Amino acid sequence: MSASKNQDTTLLQAPENVELESCHISETQVQTPDNDQVTGRPTAQPADSTSNDSKLGLIPLLCLSAQHLSITWTQRTAEFATYLFIIDLFPTTLLPSAIYGFFSTFFAVLFGGNIGGLVDWGPKRERGRLWVVRMCIMVQKFTVTLIYAALLALLLRYSADAREAGENIGKPKGGHAAVWILFTIIIISSCVMKLSDIAISVAIERDWVTTIAGTSDKVLTRLNLWIRRIDLGCKLVSPLFVGLLTSTIGNSKTVIVLAAIAVGGFLFEFLWTNVVWRSFEELHRVIPAATNEIEDTTSPIPSSSLTSWLKKIVSPRSLVRWFKTLHRDWILFIRSPVFPSSLAISLLYFTTLSFDGTMISWLKTNTYSDPLISGMRGVAVVTGLAGTMLMPLLETKIGLARAGSWSIWSEVFSLIPVVITFFVGSHQGAKAPIWNQALLFGGMAASRIGLWSFDLCQLKLLQVSLADNPRRNILNGLQFSLQNILDLLRYVMVIILSQPSQFKYTAVLSFGAVVSGACSYLVYLRRERGHLLHTGWFIALKEKLH
Repeated sequence: MSASKNQDTTLLQAPENVELESCHISETQVQTPDNDQVTGRPTAQPADSTSNDSKLGLIPLLCLSAQHLSITWTQRTAEFATYLFIIDLFPTTLLPSAIYGFFSTFFAVLFGGNIGGLVDWGPKRERGRLWVVRMCIMVQKFTVTLIYAALLALLLRYSADAREAGENIGKPKGGHAAVWILFTIIIISSCVMKLSDIAISVAIERDWVTTIAGTSDKVLTRLNLWIRRIDLGCKLVSPLFVGLLTSTIGNSKTVIVLAAIAVGGFLFEFLWTNVVWRSFEELHRVIPAATNEIEDTTSPIPSSSLTSWLKKIVSPRSLVRWFKTLHRDWILFIRSPVFPSSLAISLLYFTTLSFDGTMISWLKTNTYSDPLISGMRGVAVVTGLAGTMLMPLLETKIGLARAGSWSIWSEVFSLIPVVITFFVGSHQGAKAPIWNQALLFGGMAASRIGLWSFDLCQLKLLQVSLADNPRRNILNGLQFSLQNILDLLRYVMVIILSQPSQFKYTAVLSFGAVVSGACSYLVYLRRERGHLLHTGWFIALKEKLH
């Protein structure tokens, strides 16, 4: 907010006289110059679209990509390696890995909107965007290092105790106390790391990308494709890299190598973010806060002193205002026209049918080797990259909204044979026949095409819909919170069905969530286009036949 006597308010404070309707997203805000990509109806491109496209030079794009590659590499290697080492430390149960994921996701649910408020704070200050990203990088690298240090202690000194503790969960003899202390450090660090990862994702993928693209649809699609392909590339290479290290130098030395890479990445990223920031003049622009904007409700930055800020955030009154603000933001998000598509992408997070920690744990209980698991995950990422190539083609041919529908329903049909494999031809504790493995891994790989194509479609729909909204990053943060709510419910499901023999039931529930997500997107499509089936195709076919 601009200069005012309430300038020192914090993220836990909210003006009580602000009406929700003042922030409501109207239908006109969703209409954009590139509306033909959303609705399929042809409209004129903005006059400056071509000029904006020419401003995106190769060198600045490579600078942004190098920054995102380094940040994402730390995220993906830590994500895969932590689950892998927890599974090795507690090989007889899925519960520790589920607890680890549950708590990190729970924190993301609680504070996702506030993280978006932090990103919204950046554009309103001189060099604010740069400061936010740098601060989040520092937090991310510090917490990742703590996680690796705790894992190293467990692997070197308490490996046998950890196995015993896992076997005795729920029994009077629960195992060595040091094991659970170190495991608690891992969980707390992962919670903070998760929040920093969300902040970086909102800042780079939603705020920086949208700001750089301006009104150019081509630039926005190009940036989204580069960012997503880097994400998928890291998902492909990082498991292979971790698997190669564990199979050649062992788990303990692998942790040391990964920690050293994270520390080295911090030095590079802290300096390189300034290079990227200077490469794009659009990021230098300071956006003045409107006088009726609820900026103080989410800004976590103290404007007076650290002491007064800390006093404010711990007061009961501030907590009440924080909950009121959180409620207002959620109502605003739910009433937005694009919400059904956000719900659709979020429902896809309620699944164990992906190469995450839970499914990796189940595969290892069925004697699948680490190289095979890493290789199959790599194949799935390659097909995901194919999905990012398919999305622009679908958007060009049938429009953005319909491309999203085709993508998510292709994922639904691809997962049908996967679910069947859990009930036909497989037995817990042993590898399934070759035909069963082919259906399982082949269906998983094919589903990634539709998943990542839909992810890009929904991301662009959200960017276009919220482009001119002053609280767009808060709303983007709430979509991350919604995704994490479904992810949290997934961990609850796994905690309840934690026996490897019960994994097939989680697969059925996961498939139901994907179908529900596809139906939710149909609701969005019906509201946006006024129909589900494109009758023009049938009319054209009828004319050809006659």
